[in-house]
Parts: sequence; C-alpha cells; structure tokens
Amino acid sequence: MSPPSSLRSHSLSLYRKIYRAAALFPTESRTLFVRDRLQRAYREKTTPGKEDHQERVRLAEIQLETILVQSEHLRKVFEDERVHARF
Repeated sequence: MSPPSSLRSHSLSLYRKIYRAAALFPTESRTLFVRDRLQRAYREKTTPGKEDHQERVRLAEIQLETILVQSEHLRKVFEDERVHARF
C-alpha cells in the first residue's frame, strides 16, 4: 500500500531539502556523506503503513533541522583560522 499523495509529496520535498542542505557543509566529504546516507535510506525504504510513513517524515524533519544546525556550526568553526589551520 503506497502512502497518500500528500504524504508522498511531502516526503519528496523533504528529500530535496535534505539533499540541498547537505551542500551547506564546509567540506565536500561531509556533503557526500549526508547525500549518500540519504540516498541509501530512500532506496532501502519498505512499504510502510500510514503511521510508519508519518513517523519517517517526522524523523526526516528532525534530521533536516540537525543538518542545518551542524552545517552552520561547522562553517563557523572552519572560518576560525586558528581551528582551520590544524586541518
């Protein structure tokens, strides 16, 4: 059973937002890591029921927020030459 179209479109929207947010990381390796995890999770999805799908959407929203916070923090850290010079 596939999820309702509104949940499906919201899921795809979150997928695109997370994919784009990954580009905000200051290193290419971190961007690629996040995108790889996103793609693997999307491919490995099962056919969940409506409740499972809603839970996955909530988790994706939390992960998007985490990515945004982490990328902002890492950008600030990498802007500090005292820290960045060590890498």
